[in-house]
Amino acid sequence: MKRNFVITPKKISVSVFVVFLILVAIYFYREIGFLIKAPKLEITQPPADITTTQATFELIGKTEPTAFLKISDQEAYIDVEGNFKKEINLSAGLNTIKIESKNRFNKSNIIIRRILYEKTNTAN
Repeated sequence: MKRNFVITPKKISVSVFVVFLILVAIYFYREIGFLIKAPKLEITQPPADITTTQATFELIGKTEPTAFLKISDQEAYIDVEGNFKKEINLSAGLNTIKIESKNRFNKSNIIIRRILYEKTNTAN
């Protein structure tokens, strides 16, 4: 004997309740996700490791507005939208710059950029 699927009020109630529980779980996951995840960190300049002939370089990026930012182990200013800009003095040769964004729950995101500074000889 073959049974057909029958929609009953009880099945509808259970289905609605299960969907409600799933939506509540998704909502709470998104709301407390900042406790679990490291803050977003993106560097717009330089987009990758580069070589330059300039003695100073401007590092530009964005992170969470509530994060703590360190660039080469020095605190850096973040505006209300999470943008930051820092002038970096380069030494001759390879410069390794560590950018670390950390939230108040000690979760961190780190990006490392390498900038090769080649001095140019300007003999007159």
